[in-house]
Amino acid sequence: MKDFKNILKWLNDEMTNDELASFRETDDYQLYKNIVEEAKDINLTSINEDVALQDFKARIANRTKKKAKVISFNRSLAFKIAASFTLLIGITYFLFNFNQETLKADFAENKSFVLPDESTVTLNAVSKITFSKTSFKKNRQLKLDGEAYFSVKKGSTFNVKTEQGNIAVLGTKFNVKSRENSFKVFCYEGRVAVSHNNTKVILTKGEGVKLTKNNTLIKLRNPETSVPLWLNNESYFMEEPYTEVLAEFERQFHVKIISKSINTNVLFTGGFNNKDLDSAIKSITLPLNINYRIKDNEIILSK
Repeated sequence: MKDFKNILKWLNDEMTNDELASFRETDDYQLYKNIVEEAKDINLTSINEDVALQDFKARIANRTKKKAKVISFNRSLAFKIAASFTLLIGITYFLFNFNQETLKADFAENKSFVLPDESTVTLNAVSKITFSKTSFKKNRQLKLDGEAYFSVKKGSTFNVKTEQGNIAVLGTKFNVKSRENSFKVFCYEGRVAVSHNNTKVILTKGEGVKLTKNNTLIKLRNPETSVPLWLNNESYFMEEPYTEVLAEFERQFHVKIISKSINTNVLFTGGFNNKDLDSAIKSITLPLNINYRIKDNEIILSK
């Protein structure tokens, strides 16, 4: 049990310097290290046991050849390696799946949270972040799906990963919107580095950036507000596709919009109040001369 706890602490980077030094002097340290290196190439979702065993034997044989040593693959050694390999794979799988913290906001709600490093985040409707519970203070990295406003406490680099791009800061306030067809970042304080593919853009207070249909980043001027409008229950759009407006409306009010009989490819400039459905639906239909009808949880649009 003691060995198991030591391995767990080692995998989770929780050993003290003295504990790590002692662990490195054990007979099995190099074996565990080699197994972890091999495990990085394994796809846990689709393992064929026979193929995996043959591949593992080949890797061990190849590794020993490089060191100009001949090691017989006897049953005792094979059992020891297999047992250790299974143990480490199990621990790694456990840490990956059960060490993750997910914070989210559902339809028609915003939620604020304090992160382990005392930074704060507010999530817009239908948004979530995921991060490591135990290592976040050392490695300030999280994944965002949706839209969030961050107020980051000064310290090491704070990284936000999204499907469309990555954001890195030290201590600042910024907003990230990462939806299916939209990626925007606005800086409200400090400096923000936004990366997409091989492009990197540095933003300062009052600047923003968005990902275009051509898959390139272009700079934007931030609206003259001290915080994103959605924090004050307002959604605003500047020449955005009407489909994006309708999608945000659905998230804010948890309704289904039927828009088959109208042109949703037009660009829309304007906004709506996130807490008043009647006022909001008029705000996005009257400027485009669109009629609407509310039936239960559906809103049917027509010309």
